[in-house]
Amino acid sequence: MKRLLGACALFWLSAVPLAAQNGPVVVELFTSQGCSSCPPADEMLHKLSQRDDVIALALHVDYWDYIGWKDEFADPRNANRQRAYARVAGRKSVYTPQMIVMGQTDIVGAKPMELADAISAHKDVTQPVHMALNRKGNTLTIEAEALERDLGRMVIQLVR
Repeated sequence: MKRLLGACALFWLSAVPLAAQNGPVVVELFTSQGCSSCPPADEMLHKLSQRDDVIALALHVDYWDYIGWKDEFADPRNANRQRAYARVAGRKSVYTPQMIVMGQTDIVGAKPMELADAISAHKDVTQPVHMALNRKGNTLTIEAEALERDLGRMVIQLVR
């Protein structure tokens, strides 16, 4: 019995670092103040932003500005980012509101159940890179460790 308990304890101790490697799930909302369908998605993202397990990003696009309402938060780089997601997914157009979960899952509009399912699914995936942020005085150091071979080209994006 002691051996079984010892083996179980060893298993749980070895499993802890793997579980700890999964960080929060990133949810990007492409939105605009000029979009009449966006307020429900904006509200949903606001609620998500209060969770510790989600990084919620509102990315205001500028392509609605032509209709007369200039979005004061719009940035052309956000629209370019959204177009890049569309290209990778094989789509020819972009729209608002659109949520992208972990750079992979596309959700049209404000659909709480689809969003909850996507967040849950991505929380269960072990990420291929373990990252650590350390601070010493005013110096921040980012350490990245590949957990898989042949990851290919990667981009690190910092959000402030």
